[in-house]
Amino acid sequence: MSAVTEEMVDHYSNVIRDLNFLDPYVTDALAWVVVRGRDTRLTVPEVVSRLGGDPGAITRRVPLPPKGEGEASMEQRGDNVLIFIANSYAFSQSETLAPLTENAQAWGFWWLINNAHGLFYAADGRSVTEVNLPSFDGSLPCWGRDPHALDPYLGWLRALGEQLRREDETGEYDPPYLEREIALATVEAMSGVRLESSWFTREQDYIAHAPRLLPP
Repeated sequence: MSAVTEEMVDHYSNVIRDLNFLDPYVTDALAWVVVRGRDTRLTVPEVVSRLGGDPGAITRRVPLPPKGEGEASMEQRGDNVLIFIANSYAFSQSETLAPLTENAQAWGFWWLINNAHGLFYAADGRSVTEVNLPSFDGSLPCWGRDPHALDPYLGWLRALGEQLRREDETGEYDPPYLEREIALATVEAMSGVRLESSWFTREQDYIAHAPRLLPP
């Protein structure tokens, strides 16, 4: 949709700060995903069904604090469905992304407390591009069916990788590096959808059990 901007990175710095205040554990491990149908409008019940859940079991709940594995909070925002889950790497699994993105697209970022993470774009039942955050050797690993599909959106992450490489060479380090904030801003740039801190304080659609969000 657009390139990442400084305003977007500042916005997600504020989101992470606010989330730490709302729930000091949630920023240890979460996933934020935007899904959009190709030809027809996807709805929250359809997304719940694609994730193996029962649309009839959808209720309303404030997303924080999370309650357990396999749950998700969602919002219908125009043609997009926004998904939040805590402490899960489900969106790294083809068993989750394939049904979710059938005749649809998904953009997202997830991370765990052990620093496992992934920024991704998936479409039409397949992962298109997956990206790891940059490391101190300056690399920005990208792979998938089209490793270069996200290149127009990765300028800030590439610049961060170059900064990390220079600092590692000189031994002079200047954290924080805002990797997660930049990754969330990249999801907004790719999808055109913004995550706000206030989203977590309002009731959203909620499904307590979506089997494709559980660990394999």
